[in-house]
Amino acid sequence: MKLSFIVSAILLTGCASNTQQQSVEPVKSEVETYHPSYRVYPINDYLLDEYVEQLAIKLMENLAAEPETIRLAVTSFVDLDGSLQTASRLGNQLAESMITEVQAFGLNIVDHKVMPMVRIDSGGDYSYSRDVMQLNTKGHINAVLSGTLLYKENGVVINSRITSLENQSILASAKYIIPYSVAFDN
Repeated sequence: MKLSFIVSAILLTGCASNTQQQSVEPVKSEVETYHPSYRVYPINDYLLDEYVEQLAIKLMENLAAEPETIRLAVTSFVDLDGSLQTASRLGNQLAESMITEVQAFGLNIVDHKVMPMVRIDSGGDYSYSRDVMQLNTKGHINAVLSGTLLYKENGVVINSRITSLENQSILASAKYIIPYSVAFDN
């Protein structure tokens, strides 16, 4: 009786382990595999700035307008997905760095996130907002610098462009690939 109990226990254990081994791993999409929300690494700011500088150079080489005629807003670089509304830390950092880089080429930058007054509370003093009701609407913007992020096996593909708000024509465009080792400090 003890022998049959032991044999039954061994057989059941074998069946259970075979069932577990046969489970199939779900297939991950490209976004799930490479998207930064699935990574826990911080951005390597120093190297990233060097790549942004190269992207800005390429962008300015293609500029089809006189720099002094442009009043430019720089927006978050967003994931190239169905909504084009997903901004990440990387996308926001790219936008912030591009402000400095393109201004060095003589473009007039309009900071559309600056409030018309300084808000002060117990936590600090603030001049930026993402609440449209708090923003200054007097900044005359005639172009926008925007970009998309596409996560590929070899890195993040950055597509950037300056678009006229008057007729939606592309005034400049550039593409650059940033390795994951730079975009996310491994």
